[in-house]
Amino acid sequence: MNETSESVGEVKGRVKFSRLLQIAAGKKRLLFVSIALAIVSAIAQFVPMVVVYLLVLELARQAGDLAGIDAAYVWRLAWIALGSVGVYGILIYTASMFSHVAAFNILYEMRVALAEKLTRLPLGYFTRKATGAIKKVLAEDVERVELFVAHHIPDLATAIAFPIITIVFLFVVDWRLAIPALIPMPLAIFVQGRMQSKHGERWMALYTQSLARANATIVEYVRGMPVVKVFNRTGEAYRRLTEDVNGLRNACKGMAKEYAVYPAYLTALSSPLAFILPVSIYLITRAADYETMLSTVLLFLVLGGSMFFSMYKLMWMAGILRQIMHGVGEVDGILNGEEIHESPSPKLPKNASVEFAGVGFAYEKAAVLSDVTFAVPEGTLTALVGPSGGGKTTIARLIPRFWDVARGEVRVGGVNVREIDVASLMDRVAFVFQDTMLFYDTIEENIRMGNRDASTDAVIRAAEAAQCSEFIDRLPGGYGTFIGEGGTYLSGGEAQRISLARAILKDAPIVVLDEATAYADPDNEGKILAAFAELAQGKTVIVIAHRLSTVVDADQILVIDHGEIRERGRHGELLALDGLYARMWDSYAKSRDWALTIKPTEVAA
Repeated sequence: MNETSESVGEVKGRVKFSRLLQIAAGKKRLLFVSIALAIVSAIAQFVPMVVVYLLVLELARQAGDLAGIDAAYVWRLAWIALGSVGVYGILIYTASMFSHVAAFNILYEMRVALAEKLTRLPLGYFTRKATGAIKKVLAEDVERVELFVAHHIPDLATAIAFPIITIVFLFVVDWRLAIPALIPMPLAIFVQGRMQSKHGERWMALYTQSLARANATIVEYVRGMPVVKVFNRTGEAYRRLTEDVNGLRNACKGMAKEYAVYPAYLTALSSPLAFILPVSIYLITRAADYETMLSTVLLFLVLGGSMFFSMYKLMWMAGILRQIMHGVGEVDGILNGEEIHESPSPKLPKNASVEFAGVGFAYEKAAVLSDVTFAVPEGTLTALVGPSGGGKTTIARLIPRFWDVARGEVRVGGVNVREIDVASLMDRVAFVFQDTMLFYDTIEENIRMGNRDASTDAVIRAAEAAQCSEFIDRLPGGYGTFIGEGGTYLSGGEAQRISLARAILKDAPIVVLDEATAYADPDNEGKILAAFAELAQGKTVIVIAHRLSTVVDADQILVIDHGEIRERGRHGELLALDGLYARMWDSYAKSRDWALTIKPTEVAA
């Protein structure tokens, strides 16, 4: 029941078909030409059927006497039929070319719009949103729009035009047979509307959710089998897998029930003959021109039984459109995202000091910080320490304005960060993350991310200051070595030093370090700390530290716990308080002396 309720909520926010048309309207001239050509191609596709009818009619007029048939007339009709087939191929190809050109232009514009939008979103958006999810929008979901514009728009035109052309022709030939041929259409439209109802969409949404969840669980189950077996959790893992697979089964059953009317749809589309035959028999028995009437009946039996088959394509396309509209919804989710607010009259910071004044912050509804107040004077080092989950990283990320605070103010140089131009704020803050991000590019270009205008000599000096030169010089390509697939892979400590070189090259007056030695081995840790010292020269530094020995000389240590500052002071002052910091230091000191010992097993006599 909960899953169904969730799916209902998702369906309420579904994208309307008009949004797809709005996107397509961006290249309306190209698409108008494509649709016009597709409609004309449907006419060309119908011409051979008219030719066949005329040939049968000619044969009926001659009462089956082949010798009396006008050979020139027959050949003319044959050439018309052959020519129409060629014209159809050319037109449908040209229509497809126009729609593809429109689609590729729309794809380009959408991706550019998304890329530009991402630069205007708060940095916190990227920590909250999975990278894979954003990649999926930029790649797969945008491609779905291309599928609609390039393929479905001309297909829709022909799928709608062909039955209309057929119906008009049948009415021209004999309206008495055309009317019964149309009787099943209202029933087919009603049944298709039933399958495309909101309730059907709910089940489709639930099916999509269940399928994604089951796939993820299956992959996790297989990949995690060594851990599952080692820790004897096979029953628990299997139970989760069973629950998700059963959820998918229930969604499939519900969707199958919803689409149980599908046979009625097929029956309705296939039933025109049931209405045409009785009327045909009646008209034949009373026709003055028996041969001509018989030819007309044959035409209706052929076209009447097949004129609605193109509606099968419409039904199939309706299912595809649901997936496309889901993708458009994901695209709009980014395009309509709330951008970081820019002050209409930005101010410049007076210096490189940082100040928090009564700051409160929550991730959606989960409160993280409460009344946090402290000041970091220019040119000083402040350390944030405390238990995991206490709010240290959140405090650090509020400085470069990853998010905006709910209460209070964050100030840089005495100015509220909301009143500083975003680009100017970013220029003043260098942020070294715990998880290092290196791009698939050369080592030199990865370092130059800190300053795009830096010379090669400046890059080398930054690398030397960050203790990088020793491993870069060993690489066959030196600074021109590519990182990642097809290139070289760096260790965690080496990658962290590249990140530090990037920050050194940026030369920002404020530096925020988010536990950059967390994954370093002892050798790398020493080199990273040496790079820290180089980076911190003359800067305002805020560092998140778990290894307390790295911050004993800090000008100020803030002990953060449960979103509040519990203690503050220098290392010796905090030890004298004999509080949380003192207990943390005691635990840290003991951990350095920790050693693994194994007592020998006593053997029974």
